Amino acid sequence: MVLSTVTGAAALTIVIITIWLYRINSAMKSVPEEVAEWAPRRWTQHEVRAAYERIKRNPVDFVKDLPPRLDRRYIVIGGAGMVGGDIVMALLQRGQSRDSIRIVDFAPVTRPDLVAGNCGFVKADITLPASVEAAFSEPWPASVSKSPLTVFHTAALINPGERHPMLYERARRVNAGGTANLLGAAKKAGADIFISTGSTSIDILPAEYIIWPWQNKPRRWIQTASEKDFDAPIRPHNQYFANYARSKAEAERLVCLANEETFRTGSVRPGNGIYGQNSGQLIGLALRMGTGIVTSTPHLIQQVVHSRNVALAHLLFESALTRKEMPLCAGRPFAVTDPGPMQANEDLYTAITTLATTPTKVTILQPIVFFILGHLVEAYILALARLPFLKTVLGLKDPGFPLNLLQPSILAISMHMKIDDSAARRSVEDGGISYHGSVNSLDGICQEILEWNLMHEASKGTR
Repeated sequence: MVLSTVTGAAALTIVIITIWLYRINSAMKSVPEEVAEWAPRRWTQHEVRAAYERIKRNPVDFVKDLPPRLDRRYIVIGGAGMVGGDIVMALLQRGQSRDSIRIVDFAPVTRPDLVAGNCGFVKADITLPASVEAAFSEPWPASVSKSPLTVFHTAALINPGERHPMLYERARRVNAGGTANLLGAAKKAGADIFISTGSTSIDILPAEYIIWPWQNKPRRWIQTASEKDFDAPIRPHNQYFANYARSKAEAERLVCLANEETFRTGSVRPGNGIYGQNSGQLIGLALRMGTGIVTSTPHLIQQVVHSRNVALAHLLFESALTRKEMPLCAGRPFAVTDPGPMQANEDLYTAITTLATTPTKVTILQPIVFFILGHLVEAYILALARLPFLKTVLGLKDPGFPLNLLQPSILAISMHMKIDDSAARRSVEDGGISYHGSVNSLDGICQEILEWNLMHEASKGTR
């Protein structure tokens, strides 16, 4: 009798949990009507092929919108990366001499266009003040040594899978601590402009997927990101989707609070994912994964931004800060995204699978699979952090890619998200930076896939 009761209770519990998980899964797959109106139509294969052929005939001109060349020196922190590298390329393409540009990065310069640019390079660890000061104190060529100095800070530790405060120091020491070191070195070196790369994720509250049976969508499932958080205090740790966002918020405050007449500062918040280089973590990552693309969020409506649009925003911000009078934009962050219509993640996959000349395949799993696996992976990582002997004695290691991304914090930012960059689009006189993107998402993604295809065609020819 007792055994029968226990068995019945266990069976009922399993049924309830199964129904509950099914309900969560259904909610995570939902596209509310208000969101569907953001992007009411999906990209077709015909549409992306037509755009690709148009871009193939006439590649996107990223130079035409750049502000005029300035008689200044430039230190680009993280200049070997995607956004930093595109800032370097934009500077060169608008006429800056290579002598006036210094790339400071921990990683070597490997991008072919940057290698060809042949700008100065100094390896530095931004978490070490002495390393940063050494990079700033390197002598400049005589032709530019007296020019005013602009610092673009694009370096960051991007670990979106980690959210627990116990792991916060990993992100803080690079993103906030490194920024503090750079600000000190920049002032000491006589820089008068310092612009950092932030993130629209700073403004986003984490979505919550554990819902009651009568709820039809996760909490905070639909959001608009801008700069609206900036005039309020930094939120409690658990109100950021990950340690990355919390540390970027801290870093951004350091930059903006440092603003003064002789040291003008600001921050550009790209939103949401950044694409544009085949080494990137959005389109580039999917192309590199090829037939191993796995997702549970093709239905999400979001915005993305090309790295050259982000680079353009940095240069427009700098142009505004060089004005004689302190502009209203000084000491503030600005969200930027691609111009044009929004799209669903499904549209990105349509472009990739239709246009890439390398094999591609997208496998769609139910969101609840990632929900369950994510909590298991996070529990394992936290166990390693709490019990160091698991690493030192047993030799266990933190999971690498892609398991390190299968964590709840990734789901916490997997939501329907609109980016409001209206503040950045205002004129400088009205408090903005006169931002206007050079390319929309459809054309920008086609451009990146074209570059991928050309790279692989060239590699075949050299075998």
